[in-house]
Amino acid sequence: MPRTARADRRARWVIRALVPVLALGLVWLIAGWAVFQHPRTDAPAPSDALLVLGPPDRTRMAEALRLVDAGVAPVLVVANPGAEDSGEASGRTYYARAAQTCAEGPGGDRDYEVICFRPDPSTTQGEAMELRALSEQRGWEHVSVLTYRQHVARARLLLGRCYPGELDVLSFDYPAVPRGHLREFAYQSGGFVKAWLTPGCEQQLPWRPKSVA
Repeated sequence: MPRTARADRRARWVIRALVPVLALGLVWLIAGWAVFQHPRTDAPAPSDALLVLGPPDRTRMAEALRLVDAGVAPVLVVANPGAEDSGEASGRTYYARAAQTCAEGPGGDRDYEVICFRPDPSTTQGEAMELRALSEQRGWEHVSVLTYRQHVARARLLLGRCYPGELDVLSFDYPAVPRGHLREFAYQSGGFVKAWLTPGCEQQLPWRPKSVA
């Protein structure tokens, strides 16, 4: 077979192989844009508690405090994975505002309770398990949850597996998507794959035990 014919044949094979890959990539991007950029979110409504999913950086803590000051909930629950109370990451100071809020608790012009915990494991699933425990202890029937927009769909799935009550998922937007759109879509997609492999509230992957201590 002439060299030109072999080259043409290889080119056609490469094109045939690439077409389904590109098609799948396009479908993934469209699905990601719908699920992660335009998730179903809830309007703020009076509830028993407001849970702030971690990490409790300055942006989400400011929104959480705005919500409880507006009367969304009498209890503010902050998931703090236990990183340092100071430091810079992507232009945002992490944890300092959360540490201050956890240390202060009620007082001054604030009349709400503050509960801070370290999730175990340090994941959304760990936060969901803690929400279940707190709701059983406190008798919470309606909880609001705050997270960033691209995390809403996965957070709703995982929290809904553990918490049987009414759940409102509220969202906020960072000035820029934390990892960039493509990396964020990939990260959240990977999280969904893990969630499908561990369908229960507490089910863990074999190499990821519950306790991180």
